[in-house]
Amino acid sequence: MLGFRYTEELHGGFYFFTSPLDERAVDARLEVVVRDVTRFGQIHRAELGGPLELEGFADDPRSEGKLTFDAEMQQAIYDLTFTAGGFEGPPPGRYRLRGYKQLDVLNLVDSFTLVRASIYDPDAREIGRATLRFDARGNWRSLVRSFRVAV
Repeated sequence: MLGFRYTEELHGGFYFFTSPLDERAVDARLEVVVRDVTRFGQIHRAELGGPLELEGFADDPRSEGKLTFDAEMQQAIYDLTFTAGGFEGPPPGRYRLRGYKQLDVLNLVDSFTLVRASIYDPDAREIGRATLRFDARGNWRSLVRSFRVAV
């Protein structure tokens, strides 16, 4: 089995629906892992995880989930679970961040750099929204250097 891995750094902001004018920072350093390229070609899914910080709400060094490529919808779908809550905002528990990159040949920059996401509480209710970006100018070298063959 031949695979690959790389690390993607995303930064941006988020807000809770209870306080939509209080935008806070969100930072993620996510490792994408494809353990078997042949299987990936069939299921279009990779493992996803790493440090995720939502200012005043979550600081989880081990978020985990999956990254799915949906050719029909032309989207890369991010689905992460993380531990959060307890300081400011909603109570402690396992939360979910679910977002997507919309692949659009007429807007290639946003296709590769913009993730629109929602935040869900432990009861699967949407409680907030986030916008994350990959800084193509500042981080493209580190992204390319992070690519590794995984066996």
